[in-house]
Amino acid sequence: MILTSTVAAFVAVLMPAIAEEPVICPIMGSPIAADSAATDYNGVRYRYCCPGCKGTFEGDPAKALAKESNKGKVLGVSLFDPVARKPIVEKNSKASMDFGGVRYLFLSGENLTKFKASPKTYATQPKKEVLFCPVQKEVVKDYASAGGYVDFEGVRYYVCCAGCLGPLSADPAKYAAGVKDKIQTPKPMTAPKG
Repeated sequence: MILTSTVAAFVAVLMPAIAEEPVICPIMGSPIAADSAATDYNGVRYRYCCPGCKGTFEGDPAKALAKESNKGKVLGVSLFDPVARKPIVEKNSKASMDFGGVRYLFLSGENLTKFKASPKTYATQPKKEVLFCPVQKEVVKDYASAGGYVDFEGVRYYVCCAGCLGPLSADPAKYAAGVKDKIQTPKPMTAPKG
């Protein structure tokens, strides 16, 4: 019996947790299909139970997400590992954790451990963003095509590729100064298919 408990504890350490709570439609609270219509908003992908919900959500995402009936539910899936600040898709995640209505995916178990130690630090979603790479000075078409992000002084700066993440992380003030005119409020956008 002791050996079984020890083995179970060891396996739990080696195999990071995968969240299992269902992701639901942020409008109706109904189950969604993995291939249903989707909207990306503030770095998170939201899916729906029916086509009508997409338009309602996109009309006022903040209102939809703040509904009392959505409290404690998982409404969307982050497009980025919040610790590495790099893009990730569910099939490539090593672990996941639900927090604040979002399923966060992780590139490693170590990132999950860091997140668990301070989830509010990593799960913060700034109210302003720049979808324009401040390093290469080019448009970042959408969240799904971003190479990552850096949060600096209340603004999330998305980069065009993974190579730009390092320079921006090392000196965000330098790069942010050149794109102040690109700061905007997050807007919902139709997620690319696939």
